[in-house]
Amino acid sequence: MQAARVCTERLSSGVHDTLVNQLLTKIDGVDSLNNILLIGMTNRKDMLDEALLRPGRLEVHIEIGLPDTKGRQQIFKIHTSKMSENSFLDRDVDLLQLAERTKNFSGAEIEGLVKGAVSFALHRQVDVSDLSKPVDDENLKVTMADFERALQEITPAFGSDKESLLNGIINYSSSFDHLYKSCLTLVNQCANSEKTPLISLLLDGPMGAGTTALAATLGIESRFPFVKIISPDDMVGFSEQAKCAKISKVFDDAYKSAVSLIILDDIERLLEYVSIGPRFSNAVLQALLVLVKRQPPPGRRLMVIGTTSNGDVLSSMDSLQRLLQGPCAEGGGHQDSPRGAEGLPARGGRCSSRTPD
Repeated sequence: MQAARVCTERLSSGVHDTLVNQLLTKIDGVDSLNNILLIGMTNRKDMLDEALLRPGRLEVHIEIGLPDTKGRQQIFKIHTSKMSENSFLDRDVDLLQLAERTKNFSGAEIEGLVKGAVSFALHRQVDVSDLSKPVDDENLKVTMADFERALQEITPAFGSDKESLLNGIINYSSSFDHLYKSCLTLVNQCANSEKTPLISLLLDGPMGAGTTALAATLGIESRFPFVKIISPDDMVGFSEQAKCAKISKVFDDAYKSAVSLIILDDIERLLEYVSIGPRFSNAVLQALLVLVKRQPPPGRRLMVIGTTSNGDVLSSMDSLQRLLQGPCAEGGGHQDSPRGAEGLPARGGRCSSRTPD
């Protein structure tokens, strides 16, 4: 059964409450059913009523995560088996290569990719000037080029936000080169070290200094299967609750990937900070404090990069700055270059990161 549709949390009286109560009665009530194996399926476990998940009810919980390379290859074989048996699959199609290039694709997304490749192959055989002309089945072949075109159109739900990572940077000084290499060191540490599953980094610089471009470039260079940008541009008109829910969802999605990178762009705008008052959203601040500090599940690694053009604001919120701490440096540098978490120009000195306790 699709548990999330009928077993949502009982917050108010209604039809869903009755369904949950009846199901609980059938499972372990006075007249409970015996010798029956009950299997529930859901992709929103957080929405289920807690009473349903207690021991004696749906007590065994098995998470089916995103498939690895071997699993994706098997899924490709399943969805292309009939094409291969009927000689519709060209010999140049390399399923292993496709599996390696479809990181964080779910089974449904791989199925959609195969269907997209088939549609491109059919399009080549359709005569637009004469639609009544039958398709030549003998010459119909799904080639690797069809899969290449389908890959360009399908973006996995837990993949990289490529359209938001199209910024560029220019290595204009030695101080910037030092900062860039320091950040890459932290990225590599997150990707390879099992002792630091959570690494956070704050990039501070004046407006237009390129902190967002640097963070986006780090996202591209990391080659992490999951890269998302949380930007205030995508939350215009959102209430505090809606912002917290969206930010929390991005973090929850990141935990489903083996290695993930989240970019918190323009943090003071996310917090709705206004110097007159001053005023800021305490709900969003508390959400960020909790999410940035939360350790990812075992076997998962997460890197959080924050950008700001007003480091003094975050200094007054020392808790957030303490969690998002990145390259520290000493000495001078270009006045418009991105700075470390301590607000010092990134030149010379050393690079350090803080992993929240």
